[in-house]
Amino acid sequence: MRPLVRRPAGLRGEAVVDLLDAKALRAALGGVRAVYHLAPNMHPAEVRIGRLMIRAAQQSGVERIVYHSVLHPQIKAMPHHWDKLLVEAALIESGVGWTILQPAPYVQNFTRPLDGVLRVAYRIDAPFSFVDLLDVGEAAATALTTSAFDAGTYELAGPAILTVVDVAATLGVLAESVEPSTWQRTALAGGVSPEAIPRLLAMFRHYDAHGLVGNPAALNRLLGRAPTDPRTALIRDLA
Repeated sequence: MRPLVRRPAGLRGEAVVDLLDAKALRAALGGVRAVYHLAPNMHPAEVRIGRLMIRAAQQSGVERIVYHSVLHPQIKAMPHHWDKLLVEAALIESGVGWTILQPAPYVQNFTRPLDGVLRVAYRIDAPFSFVDLLDVGEAAATALTTSAFDAGTYELAGPAILTVVDVAATLGVLAESVEPSTWQRTALAGGVSPEAIPRLLAMFRHYDAHGLVGNPAALNRLLGRAPTDPRTALIRDLA
């Protein structure tokens, strides 16, 4: 196993690579049979990074790419979703073996706030199919190490449709919707990249109007069991 990292992280077998450096990327994939491609979150060059990864895989003789996409990438109103759709298309046309995973929002994105109020920049009653990140990891390992799911696209959605109110109740806190401008000030002060802010705000607008709901059947098939209820995952992670 060869982790690709931007800066040294002390991982066994790691390769320090800038994903926009085509030559370094090709070298890092030498001798690799399968690649799990998870692009940097909200990166403005995600499509370019994806195409460079695909080209490096072609040139290095990689047999299979498992692409970590997103639930409903066809929603053009969310630019980072649309970028992933473009990478999906490039992968399908690449001639390299492929599997596409489309995870719902991770329930682990939520942690218990110190002041007892879970704040989001969209309506707190919007519906979501939050997924347990450990289930996503298990599905990814299955897709990487077997051929049973080759040439398929799989939604990774949790088994229950929940709201932020439900998540807050599980955490034992209150839920509150804040204005996007308020969220933006807090995010910038907390170190969120200015380039990511417009993409996140677009995502929140979609969440406010529609939520993000998927079907758990594909994840059930990948895991060979029912996906973990996100409330169970939250309680487990709090222990």
